[in-house]
Amino acid sequence: MPPTFRSDLVCSREEQQGVVFYRIDDPKTQTSFRLYEIEYLIATKLDGKHEPQQIIETVKSEFNFDITVPDLERFVGQLESMGFLAGGAPAKPPAAAAGEEVDTNVMARPKPPEELDIVEPDMIVEDAASEPDKRNEFERLLKSALLHVKQGYIVHARDYFLAAKEIRPNDERLLALIRHLEIIGDASGPAEVTYLWNQAKELFPEEALAVGPMAEGKAPRATGTVPGVAGGEGKEDSLRSRLLWTLLLVAVLVVGVGALYYVIKVGRIFDAAAKVNVAPVHASRVSVYFPKEAIEVKPLGEVWLSFEADGKLVTELPIVGTRVDAGAVLLQLELQDGQQKQLEKARAAVEKAQGEYDSAAKALESLMAEREGIETERAAAEKSLRDMGPKAVLGQGGVSKRDIEELKHAKVQANKKLTNMAKKEKKPRAAAAKAEKALAAAKKHLEGLEKKLAPRLIRAPSAGTIAELKIAAGETAQKAKPVILLRDASGVRLAFLVPAKADFQVGGEALVSVGHGKPSHAKVAAVTPAGTDKRVEISLADATGSYATMAVKEFHLVKEFVEPAFLVPTSAVIQGKQGPHLLLDLQNRALERPVDVIENDEANTTVRDNSGALREGVLVVVSKDGGGDISSIPDGSMLETSGPAPAP
Repeated sequence: MPPTFRSDLVCSREEQQGVVFYRIDDPKTQTSFRLYEIEYLIATKLDGKHEPQQIIETVKSEFNFDITVPDLERFVGQLESMGFLAGGAPAKPPAAAAGEEVDTNVMARPKPPEELDIVEPDMIVEDAASEPDKRNEFERLLKSALLHVKQGYIVHARDYFLAAKEIRPNDERLLALIRHLEIIGDASGPAEVTYLWNQAKELFPEEALAVGPMAEGKAPRATGTVPGVAGGEGKEDSLRSRLLWTLLLVAVLVVGVGALYYVIKVGRIFDAAAKVNVAPVHASRVSVYFPKEAIEVKPLGEVWLSFEADGKLVTELPIVGTRVDAGAVLLQLELQDGQQKQLEKARAAVEKAQGEYDSAAKALESLMAEREGIETERAAAEKSLRDMGPKAVLGQGGVSKRDIEELKHAKVQANKKLTNMAKKEKKPRAAAAKAEKALAAAKKHLEGLEKKLAPRLIRAPSAGTIAELKIAAGETAQKAKPVILLRDASGVRLAFLVPAKADFQVGGEALVSVGHGKPSHAKVAAVTPAGTDKRVEISLADATGSYATMAVKEFHLVKEFVEPAFLVPTSAVIQGKQGPHLLLDLQNRALERPVDVIENDEANTTVRDNSGALREGVLVVVSKDGGGDISSIPDGSMLETSGPAPAP
């Protein structure tokens, strides 16, 4: 009877470092196993209705995965031994020693190295597995990975390589192969497969030799033999092989030296490695702007200020472009002697109180910095105690009672220091509070006096920038005549022309770059039709007070963001017939990758990679050592890197 995968098993998908697994929980025995994705998919085809050959054809058709009848039979036998098949004997959990509890969620099943099956149990417990078991498991995973590379299944091979990495995370040969896979991505063309296989065979020659006979091409099996002749298939293959070699020999003799030269030239057999400089690629998030800059820049508001009385101007004129705070006295008319003395005395009192407060605040700030350092020491001691406590109880990590006692002593000492700091801060805190109170009183007195003299003073009603003056030093001012223009410095209102299809809503958010700097958040104030375009008005806050005087070309409206984008030296971008591309340095071999250019300047270019091959830190060819055009370096040729490119 065909096998049936149990329907009451609890199956959940998991992913670790890009490898997809399926966790299989057996509610009857309370045990857990883990299968690779392709193994789980094959198991779901065991429905008790189809014979093995039908299942094999279904797997190959739906998942593009080759599996033989012996492989399937061995897989079914392992599922049956674990109790995953209906009607089979349930898997028995490992027996516990006296006084110990068994972790039924993790089961170690070491296998002999020669058993190259496709079932993957849950991860072996690190402390329980012996070194030979790990070595056997590593070799089995590695052989499975190499076999998938030979068959052209790079995506499945990556899963096996990553699983082997969990056993040997520091194996440099394995890490090198995984880096190749990251650069190649999901591409499974003949060039990528051949390149990856050659690298794997060079790094793991013994394992590659072991799986070689299992992947000698993908020729279809013969459906029969020559009637009446034993071994007809073998003779037919031998005859075909000899015929092909004969034809090849004849072709070489006919074409002669010309064909041989062509093969050498195309294959670059005797080409010397190109000496190049390389640089790492940097990933970033890049803003893409609308092509048109701002068409209008104006302040949020302006107001002309005047005196409420006639009189002679006695103060110095402020400089046009100076930014002032709300309430600041901008201009003053001549006062009576008594009024002038009162005003000067009040201003001097504010200045003195401000100095005393600044001095007291600085002294207190120094003590607060000292307190912060002590609190950091105490926090570090507390964290170490929390981390070391469980290890000390379990006797792990080399933690001793002496270490614990030293940390406790450090914490006690920090608490003592904080107690002393509280006493030390008492007087400075009181002095700072007293100085702050005196400063507030002096300012209040000055404001009251200035309020009485308001007709002869011009004060800024809000923060802003002095935009224009209509009075000279020493002149007589007339009541209600505008003399000074104050411009609102808190922001500007910008106008842009964008395509009609651009999505902007009044009250919505926009992003604006000023002087090609980092985009700032702004609000959409108005949206109106403008012919075939759309006029969008933006309110942008201004922390510098200088936006209103800047040219319109300094303002750009963000259209979209590109992420990930990659920053490369401009010299690395090659303009070919098929468009711009880069030459990656993949283990001293040039690998051509097409890119889209987003923006560039003389030094750097920002590109987008649609193939997914670029990663942070990947090396890209930027120049030839000694000069020359890098576009002459063929794809796939050997490279000799002599270090990073010199700084421009």
